[in-house]
Amino acid sequence: MNIKDIYVDSLKELSYTEIEARFIYIVATHSGYFTVRQFLDFAGASRGKRSDKLAEKLVRNRHASAEMLRKNARVYHIFSRKVYAPIGKENIRNRRDHEFQFIKTRLLALDFILANQEYNYFETEADKLQYFCDALGIEKHALPTKLYLGTQNASVTPRYFVDKFPMFLSAIGGSPLVTFTYIAPEADNLVAFVTHLQNYLPLFRRLKSFTFLFVSPCEPLFSKARTIFSSVVKAPLDLPSVGEITRYFHVRKLWESRQFAALRNEDIEFLNEATRRFSGGHIQTIYNEWKTGSLAETQLVSLFPGADLNRKITFDTYAIPSHRHLYSRMDT
Repeated sequence: MNIKDIYVDSLKELSYTEIEARFIYIVATHSGYFTVRQFLDFAGASRGKRSDKLAEKLVRNRHASAEMLRKNARVYHIFSRKVYAPIGKENIRNRRDHEFQFIKTRLLALDFILANQEYNYFETEADKLQYFCDALGIEKHALPTKLYLGTQNASVTPRYFVDKFPMFLSAIGGSPLVTFTYIAPEADNLVAFVTHLQNYLPLFRRLKSFTFLFVSPCEPLFSKARTIFSSVVKAPLDLPSVGEITRYFHVRKLWESRQFAALRNEDIEFLNEATRRFSGGHIQTIYNEWKTGSLAETQLVSLFPGADLNRKITFDTYAIPSHRHLYSRMDT
């Protein structure tokens, strides 16, 4: 992570030390919210005057507000324009107040970033547009988009990557590889994760290679998340060749019709592997149409023009400690 000296110096002019300024920059850019523990981990310090001094300065200078949570824990929100303007992020949405669920997600995202500072993160929407549209030549309509209606008039403004999950470049074999993340703060039914992947699927289709990280303190979610990613993203993008799909259809039909004598051992091994690979609903629909005769075998060529052997999609999980005191607000 590279932070320009000019930004650090501008925050130091607001009475913050070098390490405080760097921490404030990271929080303002990637989260808006932080806890004292996160600052202590960043500074390599123990709880005491050092952490209290930063919190006191932020609140006293009216650069941040503090909210009491369970077990006397506090979360701080950096909201002041005086902090964001000198670092070129005056209009970033992190300045605004947010719902509690958003706050939990942003704190976990900050934990991930603080633990992985070696990566080159995309800091703003403009940075992402420059990379995907200008550098890679991808059309804007392929990006995850949300439309906002103007409050003063009927104008509609498209915004891109509004989820603001950490996204970064890492060098693999000398070439930059983009890594997407999804933050799941607690055990839920992962419906939101499915929606997120569907929103990103048009962009994924245009990338030859990328990595996706599912980040959560709830490790029991990992297996289900991997299955969902395989079904929603990997299976549709890793299309088989027409030769593979034709063989799969014929061997499967023989197996289902119990014509076992017509099958060789290698056919059965192929069927077992193909059943796993082609479990996506779209291939099953095509198979049923082919089996009933409503889809001619010659039409398979247009549906499966060939496998993209150069595409590489990697899915992984990342366990992160939970902020247990954040699961409900303090009673007032």
